Amino acid sequence: MKILDTHCHLNDDQLYPIVEEVIQRAKENAVVGVYNAGDSLPSFDRILDLHTRYPSFCKVVLGIHPEFAKESEDYFQKAYQKIEENKDVLSAIGEIGLDYHYDKSEETKSIQKKRFVEQIRLAKKLNLPIVIHARDADFDTLEIIKEELPPKIDLHCFSGSLEIARQYLKLPIQVYFGVGGVSTFKNAKTIKEVIASVPLSHFLSETDCPYLAPTPHRGERNEPCYLPLILNQIALLANRPLEEVADEIYQNGEEFYGRNQ
Repeated sequence: MKILDTHCHLNDDQLYPIVEEVIQRAKENAVVGVYNAGDSLPSFDRILDLHTRYPSFCKVVLGIHPEFAKESEDYFQKAYQKIEENKDVLSAIGEIGLDYHYDKSEETKSIQKKRFVEQIRLAKKLNLPIVIHARDADFDTLEIIKEELPPKIDLHCFSGSLEIARQYLKLPIQVYFGVGGVSTFKNAKTIKEVIASVPLSHFLSETDCPYLAPTPHRGERNEPCYLPLILNQIALLANRPLEEVADEIYQNGEEFYGRNQ
């Protein structure tokens, strides 16, 4: 069995100081690579450092999370410049998107949409897939994707309904849904319905570590080594053998990230 963590944050303060042992535990649990996703301009340096230190294991995904959408124009120009300067090691642009959970004002929605579209267009320019963060913003996210049509998208930590998932699958692009620890929670009915109903060819395995650890580690610090628990849950919901599911989802990760494996 080979497993990819298609979305994590080993650059986080909880993991970065102990990254050597975190990587070792991951490898002991069949994880062969991780994709560290950027969220802010300061996060880029650690993500690039991890790639320099562990080039075959730690991959690079850079983007500005919607919570930082109100940062200055200079901030975003520096971020975009850094992305372009490092395009040769980039696997995707992310995590980018919309988040209306804490602030539903029209001003916030407008600036988040502007920054989301900018980063989608940068990804298209660089011929890279995008990793999307969408929280309490399913409709607006879908509308922007319909309008911009980036060739490949990963809806990281997908929390939308089955109907939203089906709307994405109608688009003329490659669509993947990131599945993590939430799928193991007792009350996570929506993602369980999506996993049971959508073809396995559209799923990616992720942890979003150090957040959202799967059951029975819920509430603890999450790590890539817990990915077998997530794959086992997908196999149960899809009613397929674990080894078969793990292999197909690994291949999905290879396909999504393409040339920058």
